[in-house]
Amino acid sequence: MWRASAVTKSAEATTLEDYSKTSVTTQLLLWGSDETLSLPVTVATTVWDVKLMLGQRLAVEPTGTMNFVTKQGCYWREQLDHEEIRRKVWVRGIKTFERERVEHPHPIAVIGAGHIGLRQAMIFLKHRQTNFVVFDRKPKVGGQSWWDQANTTSKLQTELGVYHLNFDETLPPPKSDYPWPSRNELLEHFAACAKEYGLLPYCRLSTNVKHLDSSGFDALSQRMNNKWDTKYELTLERTDAPKGKRQETHFQASAVMLYPGNLSIPRRDTYKGEDIFLEAGGCIAYGMFDELDYSEIRGKNVAIVGHGAFAVENVRSCMEYDAGQLYLVCRRKNLSMPRYVSWLINQSKSPVSAGLTLDAMSPMYDLVGFDQWSYYAVQSNAARTNCSIQQKVRFGIGDVYFLAISWGKLEVIEDPLGVKRVAERTMFCGSGRKLDVDAILKLLGFVGNAENDRLMRIKEMVGFWVNGDPKRYLVAEPISVMATNFGGTSFSPGAIQWSEMGMHF
Repeated sequence: MWRASAVTKSAEATTLEDYSKTSVTTQLLLWGSDETLSLPVTVATTVWDVKLMLGQRLAVEPTGTMNFVTKQGCYWREQLDHEEIRRKVWVRGIKTFERERVEHPHPIAVIGAGHIGLRQAMIFLKHRQTNFVVFDRKPKVGGQSWWDQANTTSKLQTELGVYHLNFDETLPPPKSDYPWPSRNELLEHFAACAKEYGLLPYCRLSTNVKHLDSSGFDALSQRMNNKWDTKYELTLERTDAPKGKRQETHFQASAVMLYPGNLSIPRRDTYKGEDIFLEAGGCIAYGMFDELDYSEIRGKNVAIVGHGAFAVENVRSCMEYDAGQLYLVCRRKNLSMPRYVSWLINQSKSPVSAGLTLDAMSPMYDLVGFDQWSYYAVQSNAARTNCSIQQKVRFGIGDVYFLAISWGKLEVIEDPLGVKRVAERTMFCGSGRKLDVDAILKLLGFVGNAENDRLMRIKEMVGFWVNGDPKRYLVAEPISVMATNFGGTSFSPGAIQWSEMGMHF
């Protein structure tokens, strides 16, 4: 019985409450170097505790070659993991007390020289990382959203203050103070920043990444065994050569970051009777890609099919070119945002609730006689004090849309059956409504490009990482709205966060 009692007393003596909490300082000295590190600890801190701390600080395994030695009389002695750390200890098995930069055997491949791709290059250079290459199919930087999809009449819908490459606490703001630059002005801004901040030497333009092969990656083994030796071989081709004469080259990469922009394939539809409409002198075009010369619609009645951000922009373009009566035909109405509300959200230090966002829209929606709380995208309580917004497209931002409705220049026609057919200078809606129009602009949205999935060999996305591979990173521009609070309506705040996160991992 006396032995059992002794064991019980011994166990009680080693509870956490009985450990000494007296604060002391341990001096760590790097073996073979003058580098030191003073570490505040308690008397009961063990060698293993300090190893764990150093391992976390330096991103190394504490069970590896790291060991602690101390002077004991005229001898050197290695301290064991369970022992209390001594006040002066030499550390062997590491090169420095600072986290060492990972040295990749091959460059990091960044695919896409649009907003995020250029931002990623700037983040790399900001942190003195120069082992990367940016690829893009275009001969100039800027990205396909502005080069291919936008019109020369397109303008930035959000404010320039939250959409520019200088969006960084260490950089000066843009020199231009006009809040809504045109497409060409934005492309000039991208080119100027790429030149000013030294990005162009790292860009390989007019180069298409045709294929990607990976070797050494297995998701389970990486998680279990911490293996990071994956390598990637990119098959490249020049886009400035004729298709039949494009020679393939190969490029070795240690990681791949893909920034494809938004969903990049336009949704297309052909209406019955389009040939009759065109033969009668009518105009049918997609309101993007610079497919339409807007001077041709001056004084003409125009039907805009769709109700996304591009459709709202085309209302402004048609008004600027003095079109006649405008009809916006859609299956269901999407929320559009007045410019003031966009500014309110972007300047706010804290996120703006969806309820406050809708309330701030009231002056414009009251002007046109619409109830924004009744839209399909809004889920709210009966008192309309709390809500969330889930909309399949982004907000079209602008005031001209609301003003055109209030002036009687624009009529929004919501028809779940859409467009049934067209005839000579006539459009027939599914519900039977007949519209006398001279031009039809299609703005039907975009669909995903499966080529991106094929290139990156996507089976699943784990966050932004392809198949759980920490060295295959993919961020596409969001195209929908799903929020209860709004921290912004523009792109640069997200772009810098995604770029820094991608570099970290």
